[in-house]
Amino acid sequence: MNEGSAQPGLWVNKWKHRATCFNEGRKLAATLFNSSAIATIGIAVITPLAQRHLDLLSDGGWTLLIAAIV
Repeated sequence: MNEGSAQPGLWVNKWKHRATCFNEGRKLAATLFNSSAIATIGIAVITPLAQRHLDLLSDGGWTLLIAAIV
C-alpha cells in the first residue's frame, strides 16, 4: 500500500523539477535578448557620438535602433 501512495508524489516532484528547469531556461533567454538589445542601443548611440557625428540616425544608425526595439 505504501509503495502505491509514494508514486504520485514522485511524479509530481519530477513534473515540478521539469517546470522549474523550463522556466529557468526561459529566464536565461529573456536575459540574453534584453542584454543584446541594450548593447545594440548602446552601439547605435555611443558610436556616432564617439566619432563626433551629432546626427545619430545617419550612416545606418536608425537600423540599429530599430533592431534594438524589435
